[in-house]
Amino acid sequence: MFMDQTTIANAQRLLTLLDCMRARQPRSPLFDQLNEWGLSISHLRLLGLLAPDRELSMRELAEALNIKPPSLTALTRRLLQNGLLERRPHPDDSRVILLSLSEAGRQLHRDLERERLSQLVHLLSGLSHTEQQVFLDLLERAMRA
Repeated sequence: MFMDQTTIANAQRLLTLLDCMRARQPRSPLFDQLNEWGLSISHLRLLGLLAPDRELSMRELAEALNIKPPSLTALTRRLLQNGLLERRPHPDDSRVILLSLSEAGRQLHRDLERERLSQLVHLLSGLSHTEQQVFLDLLERAMRA
């Protein structure tokens, strides 16, 4: 893929803006709790795959996260220790373990989504409705490229 200097400069500007956006977000007690539990972005992605009421096998989760089964075992261990996941044997194949969110996991996911939405509402509120639409349309078009 050919990258011209203007596109490279704009990509660097976008990185700077994203870093600035993250830095300006007030520290949330919810995210402090995640740090105390030792949860990473990968843990949150796993929660998102199971939310709100999905039940997936370890193999399906490993494939969706594009990680090896031993890495998934380590991820799930932390979530199980914190009471965020439940495991049960597959009804038709006892060799397969199914994972789902516990009530605490569902509540954490709802709280995280509410926090993320609030942050994005704050970000977009600096633009008019028309500007928001143009921004989102352009972002969608860039994502398709």
